[in-house]
Amino acid sequence: MNTLKENKIAMERKKNTEPSNGMLTNQMDIGTDEFKDFQAIMLNRVKSQTEAQRREIELLAIKFKMQDYLESEDTQLRQPGEFLKEYLKTLEIPQTKFAHYIDINPSNLSKLIKGDRPINYELAIVLGKIFNNDPMLWIEIQAKNELKKIRRARTRQFNHYSLKDLMT
Repeated sequence: MNTLKENKIAMERKKNTEPSNGMLTNQMDIGTDEFKDFQAIMLNRVKSQTEAQRREIELLAIKFKMQDYLESEDTQLRQPGEFLKEYLKTLEIPQTKFAHYIDINPSNLSKLIKGDRPINYELAIVLGKIFNNDPMLWIEIQAKNELKKIRRARTRQFNHYSLKDLMT
């Protein structure tokens, strides 16, 4: 009987400490002292970070945005150049300096950033090396956009294709 009671207590503790909603933490009421303490701890942690640590987090955030964009069903297209522009802005690198560094014409870099020029495989490798991400990430973003553009423009044309019609 004692074991049953101990199990019940253990289950109650687990219930109170482990959220069941898939979140890493339980919800917190923002009006409580507990939340204010948590907020103070987090603000102190941010303040204690070096500039390099903050920049590393910002760069990682851009990489996650790129990956999220790929996985999303977002209808608004984001060009690979937009992400490149974010990287350059975060690192405070002028576009002209970057263009010369990667050995392309500054006007071509400007067109790439605006989405008027595609990223080729060689450039994807260079960007991947510089920004420490997979070159395929750049290519996949571009491919996703191209497929969406074509589907939007020619949906009716593609809708008449089917295996069933082919087999009859």
